[in-house]
Amino acid sequence: MSDCRKCHRPLHDCSACNGGRTRSLLGDKLTCSKCSSTGLVCNEHGGHWK
Repeated sequence: MSDCRKCHRPLHDCSACNGGRTRSLLGDKLTCSKCSSTGLVCNEHGGHWK
């Protein structure tokens, strides 16, 4: 797993898109504004700093 670029803490799965594993009804990947569709977020800084 990678670390946050700003604080170097470990990144965690995004709760909004289940770590990028959430799919649409057609089976396509969904876009996520919380993590910028990467599936990872920093608990301190959110998805912007990945």
